Amino acid sequence: MWELFTKNLNKSSKSKKNKINLKTKKSKNNTKELQELRLGEKVALSKKNFRDFNKGNVFIENKLDLHGFNQLEAKNLLEDFINQSVENGKRLILIITGKGKDGEGIIKKNIISWLNVKNLRNKILAVNHASKKHGGSGAIYVLLRKF
Repeated sequence: MWELFTKNLNKSSKSKKNKINLKTKKSKNNTKELQELRLGEKVALSKKNFRDFNKGNVFIENKLDLHGFNQLEAKNLLEDFINQSVENGKRLILIITGKGKDGEGIIKKNIISWLNVKNLRNKILAVNHASKKHGGSGAIYVLLRKF
């Protein structure tokens, strides 16, 4: 009987160890994933900042105008511009995409997906439509993280 009892003890202690190891592995792999950027959402913005964005009461530190560029050129320019703005300590930038033909420009349609690419997304806090005085639906504000 004693052998049977100790045999069951060893099995239960092994299974507990395995469970503990599984838990620690899960917690190590859980890194905080950034939410996907969407225009007009108040992610990382206070109510006052969001209201100021909508009214255009913001100080734009840098601008990029993508009028006249094809899709590939615009994507490369955008990436370089954001990286340079982060290096220079800029916080709020304006990206002018233009409205395109009938309000459906290729750059305007794709810019959010370009900003959600991993190497750019980790540098951006929020994006929002620009106010009318800064370009309206043909431009967006990008709020960059502090580094």
